[in-house]
Amino acid sequence: MGRSALMPTCKQMTEMASDRTEGNLGFLERLRFDRHLARCEGCRAYVRQLAATTQALRHLPGPEIPTALNAALMAQFDAWAATRPAVPAAVERSRPPSPAGRLALWPVLGSLATLGLLVAFARNRSQAPDDWMVGAALAAAALLMGSLAGRFAVGVVVAAVSAAVAAALFAGRGGALEVATGVDCLGLELLAAAAVGGLAWFGARGGSREAVRRSLAAGAVAGALIADAALQITCGAHHSLPHLFAFHVGGVVAVAAGALLVLLRRPRPASA
Repeated sequence: MGRSALMPTCKQMTEMASDRTEGNLGFLERLRFDRHLARCEGCRAYVRQLAATTQALRHLPGPEIPTALNAALMAQFDAWAATRPAVPAAVERSRPPSPAGRLALWPVLGSLATLGLLVAFARNRSQAPDDWMVGAALAAAALLMGSLAGRFAVGVVVAAVSAAVAAALFAGRGGALEVATGVDCLGLELLAAAAVGGLAWFGARGGSREAVRRSLAAGAVAGALIADAALQITCGAHHSLPHLFAFHVGGVVAVAAGALLVLLRRPRPASA
């Protein structure tokens, strides 16, 4: 809007009056407005009327929805809600807390603890860098098995057995079967599988039945493989290929077979 530099016109005053009443004019505009207002009776009357109207509007009560209209609107909403499809109970129920993260934590921690105990309390530990390298590779594979708890599948079991076979082929040479030592090695692998599998089950309890089964299988395989990693460093017969296949790989295979049974087991149908 165009305004005179010194004095606004009466038309401009009517356009500025609302801003002046609400305090939205700048300092110079307010001075020009008040100067005109002091000299013009018509504009003063207009501003007084506008101020009175504004004050009256501020004291008016807010609009209220009639009771009948409110009841009609609520009835329409209830009728619309009744036509919506029902949400399945399985979707309605809240999911168990901490799904993948909690399931993966326990088997990984259990595997690390088992490896530390088996190596720390061993009577003899190999000093050969190749043995430690193979042990580290098996330990990494075991931790990967544990971290896949809750998402464990048949392919992971196959990968675990393949890792044990590859380690035996890399480290083994000709030699005796060493049955007495082998029984100890096999017992350690089965014990480690039970310990880590139990921790995995502990971490998965409260979740779905499928998640518990997968976590238990993952923990058991991780435990057997972590024991194989420790035996690669601590077993006195770990360079004998027959010993490795019969007991080290054999222990992993036995645990993997049990894990497959757990994974492939079908839930019993509910009785009628």
